[in-house]
Amino acid sequence: MIRRRLLLGATLVAPFAARAQTYPSKPIRVILPGPVGGLIDIAGRAISDAMQRELGQPWMIDPRPGANGIMAGQMFLSAPSDGYTLFFTVSGIMALPFIMKVPFDTVTDFKPIAMVGISTALLCVPPQSPAGTVAEFVAYAKKNPGKLNYLNSGNGTGAHLLPELLKIKYGLDVTSISYKGLPPGVQDLLADRLDLGMVSTTLVMQHVKAGRLKALAVIGPERLAELPDVATMAEQGVGDIEVRSSLPLYGQKDLPTPIVERLNKAVAATLADPDTRKRLEAAFIQPLSMTPAEAAEAMKREYERLGALIKQLGIKADGS
Repeated sequence: MIRRRLLLGATLVAPFAARAQTYPSKPIRVILPGPVGGLIDIAGRAISDAMQRELGQPWMIDPRPGANGIMAGQMFLSAPSDGYTLFFTVSGIMALPFIMKVPFDTVTDFKPIAMVGISTALLCVPPQSPAGTVAEFVAYAKKNPGKLNYLNSGNGTGAHLLPELLKIKYGLDVTSISYKGLPPGVQDLLADRLDLGMVSTTLVMQHVKAGRLKALAVIGPERLAELPDVATMAEQGVGDIEVRSSLPLYGQKDLPTPIVERLNKAVAATLADPDTRKRLEAAFIQPLSMTPAEAAEAMKREYERLGALIKQLGIKADGS
């Protein structure tokens, strides 16, 4: 009986092992829940060359913005669990079940493969705004209740949560304006049609340096060398509401472990590549290598943290 069970186990494992030995044998499609030119797209393309070199197959980026990432998530989960369709996203996806009904479980339906990095962001206003710091924006918003708005790039993202936390912390009346990702919202911020936006540093640095936008604060652990006069959220006394985006790579929940390990090894080698690190750092993304278990634990903590925060503050899908 024992021998029969061992033989059965070997029979079940053998196809997965054989598949992992030949994996990958064709291009890998990486679905993103964000637009071309957004943070996830930039990060995905920054690692593309090294990932292709490590895996020996094309690393094909497929941006699918809209519907708060639900459409991209469904598309990914409907694909075969063979390692040829992956999902690259931001940690804010963990917030979705707490603010709306979603057709999947962000914890159990997605298997963490690796972490790519964590981004910094800037809290920005148009140059015409009278605010130059977080405190000055708070004062400005209190003098103009219901008249100001902010860029919401998707419910559950940092661009949504941080302004909501700011509103609740200081009792502000500021309206959420929804966009399919950050890039279209940045255009309205530049055109003075928005009053506030938390935006990935890589998308707005050139505009801040050119005076087309003002940065109120750095959302990250330290000031940026490019903007030495812009203080961090913590330095301005609002570090308690800081929300940063990490960048996890996922497979489906039943993706075979050997393929997960193969992909994780490729990501680790990619993040150790000097040219790839330079690309990520140029986009203000701090490379952050993790094992699958470490990435799973990090995402579990993010799920619990964001869930507790959203429930405590009563944030809803409409940004209220």
